[in-house]
Amino acid sequence: MMQLIKRKKAATIVEPKGFIDLTEFPLIVPEETDARVKIMEIRTFEDISLASDLAYKGNILFIRCALPDENSKSAMEMITAELKRIAKDCGGDMVIIGDTFILMTTNGVKIENMISKRKKRI
Repeated sequence: MMQLIKRKKAATIVEPKGFIDLTEFPLIVPEETDARVKIMEIRTFEDISLASDLAYKGNILFIRCALPDENSKSAMEMITAELKRIAKDCGGDMVIIGDTFILMTTNGVKIENMISKRKKRI
């Protein structure tokens, strides 16, 4: 005849785990840095030099591209290509948000896009 209920085995003795006392270790505080999150606006291709200076100093840049209407699409492509090159050169990342905003990081800070891609409505 088959057993419906299994018998529990005798309980085994479990030894308590050792804990680490964190007070024994010194607290390591990272050095203060001059790097900040900078918010800026690019109106012409020449404004990229300021963005470049700020990026090479380790700042994270939130950029609004306020280009004049004439040739804005081609100018935006040139500006984003140059900013992407600077971000890669600084070991960072860059993402375009909407039509006018750019987020650029440096010093190994990568951007993980958590916004789902939506299909455009016709």
